[in-house]
Amino acid sequence: MTNKVLKYIASRGISMFLVYFVSLTLFFFFFRIAPVVIGGGNPLAPVKASFDPLIAAAGSAMQGNPSGATWIGYISSLYGFDKPLIPDQLIYFYKNIFTFNFGNSLYTFRPVSYEMLIRLPYTLVIYVVGVLAPILLGYSLAIYSVKSRGKLVDLLITTSSLVSYVVPSYVMLLLIYYFLGYLPKVVLGVKIFPLPVRSPFISDRLNIEELFYLAWYVLPIYIALILTSFGQWAYYLRQLLVSESEKDYVFSARAVGYREDIILKREITPNIRPPLITSLAYTIPTIFGGSIVLEMIASWPGIATYAYNAMSLGDFPSIIGFYVISSMLLVISIFIADLLIILLDPRTRPR
Repeated sequence: MTNKVLKYIASRGISMFLVYFVSLTLFFFFFRIAPVVIGGGNPLAPVKASFDPLIAAAGSAMQGNPSGATWIGYISSLYGFDKPLIPDQLIYFYKNIFTFNFGNSLYTFRPVSYEMLIRLPYTLVIYVVGVLAPILLGYSLAIYSVKSRGKLVDLLITTSSLVSYVVPSYVMLLLIYYFLGYLPKVVLGVKIFPLPVRSPFISDRLNIEELFYLAWYVLPIYIALILTSFGQWAYYLRQLLVSESEKDYVFSARAVGYREDIILKREITPNIRPPLITSLAYTIPTIFGGSIVLEMIASWPGIATYAYNAMSLGDFPSIIGFYVISSMLLVISIFIADLLIILLDPRTRPR
């Protein structure tokens, strides 16, 4: 690996860190400074409770609790709410996020890190399969479609891909629940898939019975995600492959006498890696965030549902934790994608 490549990697790492730092600063501005200023407060002076929505949220969480004043005092001291927003609370903010000390939830009173960790396996169970399986299926269908270009199979794959792309996953899940969950149970007395009545138990330890129920419960969610996600990848990759197949180097390979499958494998496919890797970089972080609507319909105890509840209740420590981890994963994914592109495609390396 040349010095220029190492310098490029270092510069990209620094630029990605700066992007991450700026995004965190903007987050603090819009969620802390802007509401106080709009409410008539002064961000350079100690914030009054009447001007600070976070202190109001903490008070709402402890309404009717005799120890509410003590809890609000503890929260104010922990996050520096009793100090000016700039620079005191901003420094507290940077210190806490870079040490991953998000504090306690204002509503469950447990550490935000713990709340997210016990929900992370549930999110990964859904979205590792629900994100990666459609990519693999879409890639396979795109290859087969290009090989059968102009034939009925190509038309069927393209049409089904477009249908898959326009149908939301939560709509597909509702259809599955109705036709394969509710109707068989009511009409035939048979349980094919469970209805989202009893969601899986949230715990850091699950017994065998709960694991079997979890596997049964997650099947309709898998089906909905795969059926509504493979289309965007199949259509996108097919268009990339078709576009590359019209390039001059492909005509040259055909003129030499290479078979179409050899041209597709050795000439065309390697050239779609950079845009494919970039698309993956933006997709992988969604494994952490998930789909709020899908999780709410399925009564699934994932991180997306937790983040939605935190936003609804004004649980600022939980909102911070979700945003910090999500943005960090996105920045890291883009950085890794840049590295993979220069490693897999020599044309992109600095000279």
